Amino acid sequence: MMNNAQIVEGRTTGRHPLPGDGAMPVSALHFRTGRVDEARTLVLQHHYSGRCATNLRFVGSLHEDGGLFGGDGPMVAAALWYTPGTPWKEDVLELGRLVRGERRVPLTFLVSRCTKELRRQGHDLLVSYADSTQGHEGYVYRACNWRYHGKRKRTEDGVLIDGVFKPGRSCVQFFGTRSVTKLRALMPHKTIEPHYDEGKHCFWLPLGTKGEAKARRLGLVDA
Repeated sequence: MMNNAQIVEGRTTGRHPLPGDGAMPVSALHFRTGRVDEARTLVLQHHYSGRCATNLRFVGSLHEDGGLFGGDGPMVAAALWYTPGTPWKEDVLELGRLVRGERRVPLTFLVSRCTKELRRQGHDLLVSYADSTQGHEGYVYRACNWRYHGKRKRTEDGVLIDGVFKPGRSCVQFFGTRSVTKLRALMPHKTIEPHYDEGKHCFWLPLGTKGEAKARRLGLVDA
């Protein structure tokens, strides 16, 4: 697994027009890699989950042009890639957080630039999930020609503590368990109930023939 110290910052220009899903032109953006702290701040401020996992492998981001002063302006969007929390039988990389700030920018451009860099680094199969609980249908992935593998079954993703949702990972972090029974024993004065999501749409993208073969072995390709 790659730790934060191994996520090296990279610089490439954003001068390659691609179809986008936002109003801000691609020519005004720079693609960067390895900006971990800025990306995490963007997630905490603008992503509906309000949290980042620790198993981070790669970060790609878009930045405004620095203008007359040169360099980069503010980060306006980020894609954070992780080792999946749910283990696969073979190594895959999951796009766990895709977020943009106040500016409307083309997330399709960001995802495309990330996949190009991940292919260069030797990754061969990418996956991501669109959370239908949040009304997400995976339009960005569809626009980027990712393949669809259906909607997963509802899963227990956390608990309701006095009616307030607490994600499962946060429960483990703060209380040492996500078990409803154990949490009720720890907090007998509170009402604790399991919470279930509405199922997530699974998308995947092979980065070459090795990725195609791996997808078949993992059952992502229909026989």
